[in-house]
Amino acid sequence: MRLRKNRLVNTNVFLGIKDVLSRKRLYLTMLSVVIVSTFIMLIPQNLYSTISSPGFTSYMGIGRSDILFRVQQTDQMSEKITAIEKTLGTDEAVTKYVEHTTKRFAIQTKNGKSETIKVDLGDHTAFPVYYIKGEAPQTEDEIALSVMNARELDKKIGDILVLTNDGRERILKVCGIYSDITNGGKTAKAAFGEKSGDVMWYTVYVKLKDNSLSTAKAAEYTKQFSFAKVADLDGYIAQTFGPTIDSIKKISVAAMIAALLMTILVTLLMMKMLIAKERHTIAVMKSLGFTNRDITVQFISRFALVLFMGTLAGTILANTLGEVLAGAVIASFGSATFKFVVNPVSAYLISPLAMSCAVVLAVALGTTGLNNIQVSAHIKE
Repeated sequence: MRLRKNRLVNTNVFLGIKDVLSRKRLYLTMLSVVIVSTFIMLIPQNLYSTISSPGFTSYMGIGRSDILFRVQQTDQMSEKITAIEKTLGTDEAVTKYVEHTTKRFAIQTKNGKSETIKVDLGDHTAFPVYYIKGEAPQTEDEIALSVMNARELDKKIGDILVLTNDGRERILKVCGIYSDITNGGKTAKAAFGEKSGDVMWYTVYVKLKDNSLSTAKAAEYTKQFSFAKVADLDGYIAQTFGPTIDSIKKISVAAMIAALLMTILVTLLMMKMLIAKERHTIAVMKSLGFTNRDITVQFISRFALVLFMGTLAGTILANTLGEVLAGAVIASFGSATFKFVVNPVSAYLISPLAMSCAVVLAVALGTTGLNNIQVSAHIKE
């Protein structure tokens, strides 16, 4: 790279870029800091946008609907659920609804021990969940298992599972495996009817003609059925993971502040080091006619190039390694697959812009010492 051949960028910008490319090892520390800062900044943001997104229900073992009813731990549950279904059947805003019943059944583990399993009974084809393997149970001799249950019971598609209730055995074939991080990750879904045994809870999935009315209808049903937990999809996620979402949001803000402060500190320290190391070079440039503003632009160009490469590498790292790390944590709760839902405005606009402002601020503060470098003091050198 020769200055006399430069026709693309400003001279000061060219000199700044050339300095970085000719002294790569000197800027390696700064590059590492930017990569780590970007990684620290983006992981909590991506995790927050994923958990708070409507698509996160695919990891929760529930069908995608507009409104959810949950009736549990109350007297006369069957009569109350009948009243809800009667209202939904006459509501013109409702296109379809499905009632599910959750009961406990006894099973034999691979070690021969007897344990209980929660089974969601009902039609699982109307509001299907995402199945990692197989499909939803459609006949009375089929059952779908959550990832954690399938792992602990050592079951795969086509295997036989025996459920016991009130001394009666029911032989079922495993037809599907799905993600579920609720209820400890240990659930199952089946389509058979079972009158005996206590009901743990009822769930009613509701589809509206206009899903934009889901929040208003949920509020209306809440007033009408005070004994039930009623929520639209966003409300259900907030009820289930509200504290977790709030905590991750706070962590993402704290991580951004910490990353920006770390970037400012390291950039400022490196600026002080470079100015102290290049006092003679800066004096020579001043004698050739370069102003303090020109030299400041050169420093900004240096760190801008480092910032661009570091931010790009950090973003790629956050969306690959970060996704793997987050997926490993989520998998421990009962999910087999995990994909970040990235907010492009936050991840690709606000965060890089904040990093750029932090670097420019640090360079501006660091170059205040340029005024103290006098050409006359370096004439002998």
